[in-house]
Amino acid sequence: MFSDAAQKQEAFLNKLAGKLNYQRHSLAKEPFQPENKINLQKLQGLSQDELLEVAKEQSDAIYTDFEVISKENLAATIQDILEKKGQGNYIIPDDSRFDEYHLTDLANHPNTYIWKKGAEFREENLNAANQANVGIAFAEYLLAESATVVFETNAGHGRTLQFLPQHFIAIVPKSQTVPRITQATADYNEKVLRGEKIGSNLSFISGPSNSGDIEMILVVGVHGPLSMTYLVLEDA
Repeated sequence: MFSDAAQKQEAFLNKLAGKLNYQRHSLAKEPFQPENKINLQKLQGLSQDELLEVAKEQSDAIYTDFEVISKENLAATIQDILEKKGQGNYIIPDDSRFDEYHLTDLANHPNTYIWKKGAEFREENLNAANQANVGIAFAEYLLAESATVVFETNAGHGRTLQFLPQHFIAIVPKSQTVPRITQATADYNEKVLRGEKIGSNLSFISGPSNSGDIEMILVVGVHGPLSMTYLVLEDA
């Protein structure tokens, strides 16, 4: 048996090289040194308000509604959006933040389905997400550069929750706004090194889906929500 992953990796690469009749080469032992640090320096030094301006400008470019609101106005703002989207069925994750941010009325609404934990509820959860007019969830980060929101998959929040509803509302605290993907992934790396548990899947979503990058003719909402709304919460 292999004592660790490194040995298993070496054995696999040696076997592959043998099958290809290829002489493996060695890399220098010192760590890779990039030519610049643009991945770390871009948008650095901006205040939270300046980062939000960058995120809002990019949100407009990707056809995403963007609002900065107070915690006290969150419930009323969501209700207003639900009315504009035609109400219908809603789906939310099993997330304690809905209580923390006083969204219990939404959670207890007869049309709201809360994601159920357990493999036995897989089909029920998928059907509920597919039938939902609006999905609502808390994002872990907002990446200013690309107006991207980050979600973690866990037992109470499946991946399809943010992909199958007709419309989606992402809620994210202002303090979780970071310049770009570099900072978010660095934070996750630190959590892993500290032994903290993170989601089994990380979803990086930049507005509603569209076909512009495939057919060169922009159609929004072709393989995901027809619309996305970002609600950024003032921390004060």
